[in-house]
Amino acid sequence: MHRPYRLPALAGALCLALPLSSLASPPPNASQTVPVCGYVMELKLSFGATGTTASVLAHANLQPDGFSPPAPPPVSYTVYSAGWWRDDAHPNWEIDEDSRSGSQSFPAQEALAGQHVFLSGGCQLKGVATVVANCPSGPPQVRTLERTWVGCGM
Repeated sequence: MHRPYRLPALAGALCLALPLSSLASPPPNASQTVPVCGYVMELKLSFGATGTTASVLAHANLQPDGFSPPAPPPVSYTVYSAGWWRDDAHPNWEIDEDSRSGSQSFPAQEALAGQHVFLSGGCQLKGVATVVANCPSGPPQVRTLERTWVGCGM
């Protein structure tokens, strides 16, 4: 005798057997390499999670584009990165920031900042990377890369 209710019951059991992590949002990793004024703006956000922790790492840098002859250095520059975190128990953002500024030169190293936290209810991680270059001829060039990971992979 054919029992039509077995198929829906089997489908329901399979749905319950799937790991809950398959419902979690994937890390919103992002990167941009932007050529401007004979320079390269590098912006990168890396998110990750383990079973108990989550992290964000933000990178921002400005470098010569490597072509010959090289462009003159920027009149001035700022590279900025930040890692932000909050959860239900801590509703205000906790921020780790790094920045470098200079003139007639390039940064000696990238701006690098991040957060590494234990997973908790309402977890959110945000990464921000910004590069500002004042070109010798032309207007200032500004690029920002920002992503927020709601749930931190939970």
